[in-house]
Amino acid sequence: MPASIEHVDERWIAAILAEAAVLGDARVRRIARRVIGAEKGFLSVTARVAIDYDGPAGDAPRSVVVKIEPPAGQFLDAARRFDAFAREIRFYRELGPGSTLRLPRVLFAHAGDDGSVLVMEDLTDLDAADQLHGMRHEQVVATVRAIARLHAAHWTEDGLPPIDWMPAHDHFFDDGFIEHWPRFVAAYDLRIGREAVRLGERVCARKTWIEERIAARPGTAIHGDLRADNLLFTPGAPDAEPVILDWQLATRTLAAIDIARVMGGSEPAAERAGHQVEVCAAWHEALVENGVRGYPLEAALDDFRLATLYCLFIPVKGLYLVGPDAGTRTARLLDVMAERFYASALEVDAGRLLD
Repeated sequence: MPASIEHVDERWIAAILAEAAVLGDARVRRIARRVIGAEKGFLSVTARVAIDYDGPAGDAPRSVVVKIEPPAGQFLDAARRFDAFAREIRFYRELGPGSTLRLPRVLFAHAGDDGSVLVMEDLTDLDAADQLHGMRHEQVVATVRAIARLHAAHWTEDGLPPIDWMPAHDHFFDDGFIEHWPRFVAAYDLRIGREAVRLGERVCARKTWIEERIAARPGTAIHGDLRADNLLFTPGAPDAEPVILDWQLATRTLAAIDIARVMGGSEPAAERAGHQVEVCAAWHEALVENGVRGYPLEAALDDFRLATLYCLFIPVKGLYLVGPDAGTRTARLLDVMAERFYASALEVDAGRLLD
């Protein structure tokens, strides 16, 4: 397996395409690598690989997307500790085919001690959403209606779906919240405001209760990192169903976490204002359309509020992981996540669940 994008060469690409039965009689002459999504993904590095052939290539792909592990460091350690590539690969192999979601075609997948790699069809002709810029309201609605089909397919009233390889209530984001909260406040208290800081302090005091409450609610399979940087949209059609990428944090837990994640983290306050209940209702409607019963809208709204409290863990973990010397985009991403998630929780009065 290649140790870095620079190690992806013509011979390796030819072997992968041959194994995927898409090379035919074509011969790879040269490739050109270009990293895409820099500072968008943290548990992987992704590149578009353009392919030139000697002579006619038939139906062989002219380009692919290669996703490999990040360089040595805390993100590589985190990716391996949480089996990020193995989770994503098993999602594509086992849940993806029956999910009816728009997903990229996987040509090759491997996760092991010798490295982890995904080779997928090239969808860079679609519009990549940008979490810094944010998503439009209609894009958020299209996303939550799409992910609701996955939620509905694995919905359980008691316990969790029997997908043994998918962690239950993954604590990737809430781990270390209490310890790192003072540092987060020192960096962001003026940007999120006093009311948000008070809410965060209450979350610190009730962290165990939040985790227990999430575990007691109906469970299903969720994306776990549903945000703009992991979505592709059809050009000129912002309300069309997106392609959902990056399933490395797929988890069995509270479905509403996906909804709070994409709306609270990726929809700017000006676009989000007055629409939170509407988005939650659109998600709930899609759940019902896809077979979920005995789950009234009022319960969905309370689960959404609970999920917004969970999302308050995310920017604190982000600051801990990237540190004060984060790259330009990463630092700005931390800023918008902190401001949006805390504002979102205040807007829906999520703190009332802690009373």
